[in-house]
Amino acid sequence: MNKKLKVLHVLPTLKKDGAEVQLANVLQEIKNTDVDVFTFDIYENGDSIESMLKNNNLYFKNSIFYLKNIIDKNKYDIVHSHLPKADLTVGLLRLFNEKFKHIVSVHAKYGTRKSESKLKYVFSNFFWKKTLNRSSGVISISESIKDWLVEEKDIDNDLIKTIYYGVKIKEREQKVKNKNIIGMAARILPWKGFDKVLETAHYLKNENINFTLKLAGSDDIGYLNNLKKISKELNIDDNVEFFDHFSEIDKFFEQIDLFLFLSESEGFGLVVLEAIENNVAVICSNISPLNEFVSNKFNSLVNRENPEQIAILIKSYFDNNCEILKKAQNIQKEYISKNFSIENSAYRLENFYSNTFNV
Repeated sequence: MNKKLKVLHVLPTLKKDGAEVQLANVLQEIKNTDVDVFTFDIYENGDSIESMLKNNNLYFKNSIFYLKNIIDKNKYDIVHSHLPKADLTVGLLRLFNEKFKHIVSVHAKYGTRKSESKLKYVFSNFFWKKTLNRSSGVISISESIKDWLVEEKDIDNDLIKTIYYGVKIKEREQKVKNKNIIGMAARILPWKGFDKVLETAHYLKNENINFTLKLAGSDDIGYLNNLKKISKELNIDDNVEFFDHFSEIDKFFEQIDLFLFLSESEGFGLVVLEAIENNVAVICSNISPLNEFVSNKFNSLVNRENPEQIAILIKSYFDNNCEILKKAQNIQKEYISKNFSIENSAYRLENFYSNTFNV
C-alpha cells in the first residue's frame, strides 16, 4: 500500500456488543491506515468500547450535519459504516458528496427478527438495499451473510468481500477443572437459545449428572425473569447460576469447562470464537456461520431442537476424566488459530481498502 489512506468508521453507538468490540479490536491491529471513529451515541450509561479507541480520533454528536462537516473537513478517502443507521446516514451524505468511497460492513441478517418493527424491515429491504448497491464495497462477516445479501437482498456479488471476525490468539495452558461446569454468555434475548440450554440441563439432571450451569448476559428486554421461571419449572434452579454481563469475558471462561451455545441465528457468534480461543470446548447450534469456524470432529455442531441428544453428548464429553472434552479443546483451538486471528482480519481489511481505492 503506497498511499496511506484516511478512513472514518461510523457507528450508531459505542455500546459493547459484538460488532463494536470486533471493530475496536481490528483497529488496534491496523498498521498502514489513518483511522478515525464517529458515533452518534458514546453510550455513557453502560459498557462502552470508548476505552478501546484511545489511539483513534473519536468524534461524537447525534447530528448528521456534524458528521457531514467532519467528512468534508478531514477529506477522508473512505467512510466505512457499520449497522443500518450508520449505513443509511452515510449513504444519504454520499448523494451530495461523491469524493469519498463508501464501504459498508454487514454484521447480521437485518430485518429477519420477529421482534423487529415492520418499518425497520421496510428500510432494510428498500433504502438499505439501495445504499449497498450504490456503495464502493460491502464486507460480509461470513459466507452465509454474503449468500443472504446476494440471494435475498439482490446485492451485486462483485461488491461483496467476506472478512471474518477474528480474535487475538494467545498461548494458554489447557485447564479442565473436571467439575462439569457448563457456561453460556450472550445478550439475554429469546433467539439466543438460553431456554434450549435450560432444557438440556433438565435432561442432564435426569441422567444423574452432577453439573453447574453458569448463564451470563445483559438483560436488555427483561427476558431474564422468563428464564428463571423456566429453571424453576424444570427443577434445575439449584444447578443454575445467573450473572450480569461480564465486562471481561475471559474471566467467565476461566470458570467453565464447556461452552454451550444454542442460538437460533447469528451474524457471526464472536463469543463462540472467544470461548475456543480461551481453551474452552464448544458445543453449539449447527447453523451458519457457526459451522464455518467450529470443528465438528467431536460432534460439536448439534440440532438445537433436540436437547435430550445434546445432554447425552455432553455426558460423553464429561466421561473418562473429560478425555473427549480435552481433545475437542485442542482441535477447535488449532483450527481457529490458523484461520481466525485478529491480525488476519486487519490484514484483509487493509487489503480491501487498497483494492477499493486502487492504491
